[in-house]
Amino acid sequence: MRHPQWHSQTSVIRGILLLMCFSLLAGGLSGQCVTGTLEIFGVSGGDYLGRSVAVSGGRIFVGAIGDDAGGPLSGSVRILRRNGDNYQLEQIFQGDSGSEFGSSISVDGDLLAVGAVGSQSIHLWRKDRYSWNELGTITDPGGHTGDGFASSIDLRGDLLVVGSPYYEINFQAVGCVTVWRLDSTQVWQLEDRLLAIDRVPGDQFGTSVSLGTDSELLVGAPGRDLFGVDSGGAYLFENGLDGWVEGITLGAGATNPGDKLGTAVAISGDHILLGEPYSDLAGSASGAVAVYARIADSWEFTGHLMPPAGSSGCAFGASIALSGNLACIGAPTDTGIEAFPAGSATVYKWQGNWLPVGLLTGNPGSFLGSAVSVHRGVVVTGAPLDSTHAVVGGNAQVAIFGDEDCDQDGQLDACSIATGFASDCDLDGILDSCGIENGINDDCDGDGIPDYCSTLEGLVADCDADGIPDVCSISGGQVSDCDEDGVPDECQSDCNQNQIPDSCEILQGLASDCDGDGIVDECALADGTVSDCDADGEIDACDEDCNGNGISDVCDFIQGNVIDCNSNHTPDVCDLEVPGQDTNENGQLDSCEPQFIRGDADGVQGVRLADAILLIGRVFGQNSIPGCIEAADANADGLLDISDGISLLYYLYANGEPPPPPFPECGIRPIDAFFPCEEHPTCP
Repeated sequence: MRHPQWHSQTSVIRGILLLMCFSLLAGGLSGQCVTGTLEIFGVSGGDYLGRSVAVSGGRIFVGAIGDDAGGPLSGSVRILRRNGDNYQLEQIFQGDSGSEFGSSISVDGDLLAVGAVGSQSIHLWRKDRYSWNELGTITDPGGHTGDGFASSIDLRGDLLVVGSPYYEINFQAVGCVTVWRLDSTQVWQLEDRLLAIDRVPGDQFGTSVSLGTDSELLVGAPGRDLFGVDSGGAYLFENGLDGWVEGITLGAGATNPGDKLGTAVAISGDHILLGEPYSDLAGSASGAVAVYARIADSWEFTGHLMPPAGSSGCAFGASIALSGNLACIGAPTDTGIEAFPAGSATVYKWQGNWLPVGLLTGNPGSFLGSAVSVHRGVVVTGAPLDSTHAVVGGNAQVAIFGDEDCDQDGQLDACSIATGFASDCDLDGILDSCGIENGINDDCDGDGIPDYCSTLEGLVADCDADGIPDVCSISGGQVSDCDEDGVPDECQSDCNQNQIPDSCEILQGLASDCDGDGIVDECALADGTVSDCDADGEIDACDEDCNGNGISDVCDFIQGNVIDCNSNHTPDVCDLEVPGQDTNENGQLDSCEPQFIRGDADGVQGVRLADAILLIGRVFGQNSIPGCIEAADANADGLLDISDGISLLYYLYANGEPPPPPFPECGIRPIDAFFPCEEHPTCP
């Protein structure tokens, strides 16, 4: 059920000064287990905070249509989240200038609808694990200015009903209710427009609306005159194959002229409650609530709930909330023992009959009970004229009465939660233990904490933020874990965007990770975290570094840090460590040393007579040896003298000994060489 908007405060104030409502329930009744506190800040004069309220599990929603933060009468809605034994601000939504945002509120699970009568619009949000996300705004495509669109709303799953009590047909205000449904693209579509078959101007059809199920809709029409002027009435619609069809009309035998039955309506299960705030049954304008029960598939009037006999001016039944076995009836002009309307809200519990179990009363002049809401044992009521925070700034009260006892421990669930004896970590109003046991909450890892909470609070890993612990999503096959490291593949790095986690690519040999840092080489190179000085597509750290200086050999060459005399891409210092590469032990690679032929002193191919003459003549200072002096030591005796030339002559013409190596082929200086050899023209 969602209550209607109460009538003009001006007319109410004018009337209540002459009326009093003495309540015998002033001290409260048994059934209330705890009263919570609402930490409300930032209230300004004239905000009318509490003009609308709603509750869902551990969250309370309070509308303030007079809030001017977004411009005159922009309005706002505060979302208060249960935190221990009190409620603290979680979010505040602000309307635009003149919209009176917060005129009506309805919430169902993670869906929130807020009405703004001033702008004739409905604003919708969906709560995910982290925040409220706006779904869009609804306006009546066939509406008119002044229809009162959004005066009353009710939300159930993907179904939303909106009352427009002054909707006009042929320039006559009869009222209507529009039915909206959320489609697969998350867009709200207008499904139907409901009008009373016997409508006449002034019915105010749609002043209040309440969805019993997604196929039962109750609509209040307090201006209906069928049982006398302004006697009021209510219509029950059913949704079937032919769409929404008007069924029975309620009010016969339950209302009298002027009672305005249907000002507030509520349907839940087999119960219907219809508010008639101007009923005189208990006293002048004391108010009453007509009670209906479903008996053998038909609705039967079973009597009235009323304030104490002799009460006057309470407007009992101006607002109604019904959920499970609890009902709350608002009486906003109840003066109680005060001179000005403090207002009150009476809580009833179904125990074969509706029996009062508690009473909430407001401060003098606060009009508490102007709006009421009940969910899973939590009762919230608004006091829009309360001046606790600011003059006529408004306020709201919350009390816990309890409803069910799912764990059969003898304490009502809402009370167990409120007093801290039981956990409701996801704020759905259901004990975590019961939610798990009944399959409402998942607990795949069996830790006794709903997965929603354990993942959100970081108690277990949920890298993909899907609300399922990673260990469960992996074992259940919802996600893959190719490297079996306990982390879903979709949470692993995939630097090359090929849909294969880097770790798996590396493990399966599909990609290179030569330095073993867990990063695919091509990615490390692409993002510049590693170098590739030779641009060969391999990171430098994986290239050969034979001298161990931390720089790859190739980079050493490019940067001129080392010598590679034989151009084999290995620094000479490394080649020298290989046995047989420096046979003459002079610190130079044999392959890089100049070669010569012993005895070939003139540098002309072959050992000839000319070489012998050159060597003999050199002794007398006539000739020099070009390029390689060691070649001139023809007999390798370590002396450059006439014997070198003579030994060559003997070799050439007298069958003497040939010169020592290198001879007759080119070769490097032997280890016992005495003279330098920089180059030899006939050797490479």
